[in-house]
Amino acid sequence: MSKVIKTDVAVIGAGTAGLFALHHAMKAGAKALAFDPGPLGTTCARVGCMPSKLLIAAAEAAHSAETAGVFGVKASVKVDGAKVMKRVRLWRDRFVGGMMEEYGELLKKKLLVKAKARFTGPHTLEAGGRTYKFKAAVMATGSVTVVPPPYRAHPEFLLTREEIFEQRRLPGSLLVAGAGLIGLELGQALSRLGVRVTLLGLDRLAGPLADKELREEAIKFFSGEFEFHPHHELLTLEPAGKKIRVSFRDARGGKRSASFEKILIAAGQRPDFDGLGLENTGVPLNAKGAPEADPETMRIGRSNIFLAGDADPFRPSLHEAGFEGRLAGANAARFPRVERRKRGCALAIAFTDPQMAVIGEGPSGLGKGTFCCGGLDFSEQGRALIMNAGRGKLRLYADKASGRLLGAEMLGPRAEHLAHLIAWAIEKKMTVKEMRGMPFYHPVIEEGLQRALEDLSAGLKGRRPRACEDHRPGD
Repeated sequence: MSKVIKTDVAVIGAGTAGLFALHHAMKAGAKALAFDPGPLGTTCARVGCMPSKLLIAAAEAAHSAETAGVFGVKASVKVDGAKVMKRVRLWRDRFVGGMMEEYGELLKKKLLVKAKARFTGPHTLEAGGRTYKFKAAVMATGSVTVVPPPYRAHPEFLLTREEIFEQRRLPGSLLVAGAGLIGLELGQALSRLGVRVTLLGLDRLAGPLADKELREEAIKFFSGEFEFHPHHELLTLEPAGKKIRVSFRDARGGKRSASFEKILIAAGQRPDFDGLGLENTGVPLNAKGAPEADPETMRIGRSNIFLAGDADPFRPSLHEAGFEGRLAGANAARFPRVERRKRGCALAIAFTDPQMAVIGEGPSGLGKGTFCCGGLDFSEQGRALIMNAGRGKLRLYADKASGRLLGAEMLGPRAEHLAHLIAWAIEKKMTVKEMRGMPFYHPVIEEGLQRALEDLSAGLKGRRPRACEDHRPGD
């Protein structure tokens, strides 16, 4: 019988959350081991944030040149798809390569087992033909792309986030299934690079936006660049040689049909617990057969197992994965003593054009009559107009009683920067009055925040007749 290897903490997965969990478990004084079969490298670096932003940067360069005529500048644009994808892979590999030294050190020190782990009990797992016994474990196994059933019969035409960046050239035509963050970011970028794109969504959703008015604004803008159907009913998928013919009904009931070289599946992600042996751990599962963690401890129920990163769908982003990894690793190390940590301000950004951002709390999470809203239309904002980027709106939410800023939602130019200012203000519990007292340079996009705060302040003082509930999310 093979020897049982003992450790205090077992970390399943060595991406962003897993690495944080491993290091913070050891920092707390525990003996810890990480398990990952590879390929090594975080989701962000390999298939997420970094390669997608590289593709978007190329699309922005092409679009800027093509639209330069408005400034009296003429430019001729020719997109070399092969060179675009080569650069994406080159820099993607550099970002991943920057992490390989850390993985090498972990392998050298025998802190990382390059094998798939499977639970055999609440305190044991198997990996690489060996048995390991642990006191507590962290599941940081990431997520996998959800492929809707109708598409599963045609894998030869499908691309996911794991495969899109491996393409040696840009497809001539692409169907994008899903209008979430991934679908809109990549769909718009590929369209700007010359790909004929059709994007199919459901329920008129658009990225992370909850505000119905902002969603409709986003739908209008994106529909002006490429074929975008925010709601549809899929009818048939029929291979036709090297292409696949897709038929569907649009929101008005009209039947449409077109052929595409590839289909990008962007209908969402699910936690990856495949083959993990969850049934052997005894952890409680929800109606979908998945475990859920307390967001302030990352502990699953009253078990000795914790969640972190995309395996926990609470807030799927890199900075949240880092927070969850640190918390889960430290709590696993001191188990059964578990400490709580308050979550920071929620922050989600989509790198479309215009960009989208959701910060803090929105109307759906606030009590009726307890909050007030104010806003700005970027079509009236000076710096945005100068840049030919006067599109979108900013919406702010504040507590009626205290005047404290609670959240925001926006569709507009350079939202990534404004979103951080707003998130920091919320984190510091600033009031609208305090924020209005901060310096604003002229002329900058951030002046739009000043205008929106003035509008919100008027609402808090009862100087505007518009009801705060006007901007509750649509159904």
